[in-house]
Amino acid sequence: MTGDSDTRASVGTTTGHTGRRARRAAVAWTLVIVAASLVDPAAILKPLGASRTAGAGGTGGAAAFATAHLVAYGVLAWLLGDGLDPNTDGFRAVVTAIAVATAVGVGVELLQAPVAARTAGAPDALVNAVGATVGAGLHAALDGRRRR
Repeated sequence: MTGDSDTRASVGTTTGHTGRRARRAAVAWTLVIVAASLVDPAAILKPLGASRTAGAGGTGGAAAFATAHLVAYGVLAWLLGDGLDPNTDGFRAVVTAIAVATAVGVGVELLQAPVAARTAGAPDALVNAVGATVGAGLHAALDGRRRR
């Protein structure tokens, strides 16, 4: 009995540390997303020789921005999934990670509204939600495999 409870205690402690690290990483990643969303894209793209409307019909730059949104919010949802209690039901964990990451995405869009160099929009918020859904879904699928 003592061995079993000691094992559970040490596993719980390790999981607790991992969860805290993941939550800290999610907060840090959220700050990176917010900071990046308030910077003028031209200030970053111009020195790199790119533009938001690069490519045929202006789609190249837009596709790069959409990809950046997908990746940013997918990573956020993944980190949120890692930060949840491992005993949380799988479906509930996925929904929670998607909801929080999507809320961050909507919040970022609202923050961008008064910034002259940025545009806030529902399409970006939707892409953020899709990225969060993909990230949380991949996390759940891979986490399920690890637990088997």
